[in-house]
Order: sequence, then C-alpha cells, then structure tokens
Amino acid sequence: MKRRTFIKLSVISAAGIVLPLQLEAQTDDAPLLKPRTLITPNEEFYILQLDESVELDEASWRLAITGLVERQIKPLTLEEIKTMEAVEVMRTLKCIGDPIGEEQMGNAAWKGVRLRDLIQKAGVKENTKVVVFQCADSYHTAIPLEDAMHEDTILAYQMNGETLPKEHGYPVRLLNPGHYGTKNPKWIVNIQLAEKHESYWEKRGWDPVANVKLATVIGTPSQEEEILVGTDFVVSGAAFDAGHHGGIKKVEVSIDYGETWQETEIWAKDTPLAWVLWKWKWQVPKEKGPIEIYARATTNSGVTQEEMGIKAKPVDAVGYHTVDVKIVDELEQTN
Repeated sequence: MKRRTFIKLSVISAAGIVLPLQLEAQTDDAPLLKPRTLITPNEEFYILQLDESVELDEASWRLAITGLVERQIKPLTLEEIKTMEAVEVMRTLKCIGDPIGEEQMGNAAWKGVRLRDLIQKAGVKENTKVVVFQCADSYHTAIPLEDAMHEDTILAYQMNGETLPKEHGYPVRLLNPGHYGTKNPKWIVNIQLAEKHESYWEKRGWDPVANVKLATVIGTPSQEEEILVGTDFVVSGAAFDAGHHGGIKKVEVSIDYGETWQETEIWAKDTPLAWVLWKWKWQVPKEKGPIEIYARATTNSGVTQEEMGIKAKPVDAVGYHTVDVKIVDELEQTN
C-alpha cells in the first residue's frame, strides 16, 4: 500500500536518454540504467516556461545593464559577451514544481561568462541589494547581489557544445547554482541592479529563495513495473543536493519498507553542482507479490533524507522516492 501522496504539477517534460561524458567509470549495465550517462542531451532536457519559446534574433538582441549602476554602458551584443573570459561548467537544473521521483531534472555542460564580470562593467552602487533579470517572455526574477557576484554564477550561451537552444533561453540564460529553475531565467534582455524586487512567482506566493532540496530519483524500475521472479535486476537513478551539503556521499535502497538499507554504487559524478548516478544489482526474490523500493541519499556533511516529504507552494518535496513493482512468474509476464 502507498505510504504517501504528493501533489503533482503539470509541466512540459522530456526525460531520460543521456549522452556519455565524464563518467567516473564505464559500465556494462549502461543500456539498463536510467539515466544512462551523465549528460542530458539538449533535445531531452526538460522544458518549463510561461508560454511558447521566445524567438530572438542575435543581430538585434542586446543585453542592457541598468538600475543602480555607477556608469551607463552601451547594451552588449552576444559577440561582445563572447569576447570576455569564458568558463565551462557542468550543472544540473531541477524544477521547483517537481514532485518526488518526477523527471524535471537534467544535467548539461555549459559555456558562458561569469555574471559578475558583466556587472563590474557598469559598477555597483552601495544601496544595491538584488540583481533583477527581465526576460523577453515577460518573466522576471531577482537574486541577492552576493549570489550574482559569486564566481559560480554564470550567464550561459552554449549548452553541451552547441549554441544555446531557443527552448533553453537563446541567446543567454542564467545559471544560478543551488537554486531551482525559477531562479535560472531564460531569454534575458535586461540586468537591473536594485534595492528590492518582487519576482514573478513570489507575487503568486512561491518560495522567494528557491534553494534546491536534497533529492533522489529512481529511474529503473518504473512505477508498477512487472519483474520476473529470481532474476537479476539493476535498480538505478540519480541523486542531487545542489552543493548545499557538500555533494552526495552515498545512495541507499531498501526493499523492506526502510527496515534495512543497501548501499548502491555511484558510477558517474562530477562536482556537487551536478547530479550523481547510482545503481544497485538486485537479486529479485523467488516469491511473487508486490514490493516497494525506497531510495535515499546521504550528503558529505552527513545529512540523510527522511521518509516523509513536505508540501508547500508549489511543491517542496524532500522525502524518499518510492516505486511499487510486482514480482511475477513467467506465465504472468508473457500473458
């Protein structure tokens, strides 16, 4: 019987198959795993936006830096931004409205410039507290000045070695480490320095900080999947803490309602700002019947997920991911 029920949020999604990059170790189980490799390809990366994707023309697009600046500067072209010192990073993005176990999470290799390098061109007045991003789709959000000036905060113009796709914010989008997608805006046209700002989703009662919570996702098996008795099966998935607790130390699974836990193998990883991929070889019981699989993560700082998640606006889920499967014999499987 299910132990928990969580709010579901309808979103546009594309999940699953990923391309190989920076694996900790190659694995013969790759075809059986989900995700299969560390990087999510652009066409499979989840998409969430207010309306249709915005079509912007590089020739006419400009990025303005306004507000509490020490000096007015001419709006920047994409070519001018690309002449600045570039950085390449791996980052996982996760949707704030992602219920436990859903797949609104992806990992990519990005290229761009440090946001602080752009801001420093205009200078920052003393009373500046936040940096506001105005976007071409009418979305707007703000982050604290100290976050904007952090060396890991990037304005990206490439994704997985390609020009940033239209659906992911072309020509530039923000990568704001440690925060859900609501604080990683796309199609940016204006960066404004300000004392305060009420962002789009905050006006609707959503979390104004949007820190990513520790999460573990089971990719295989899928919900309600039937598995043959006595076979070897690879349970797999991803875990992510967005760097808030020093990254993922270990992932464990349980098939007895959390009475005992088995440590999995973390077979692909990068920095704490990217997810880790894990797998566990399961000797399926010889008895038929339902089984509930739990997964939880422990961070390098010693934080371990607890069973019960919590619900907020829209969803603030931190509990275990569980999957219900049915152990069947060959006759039932073929029927």
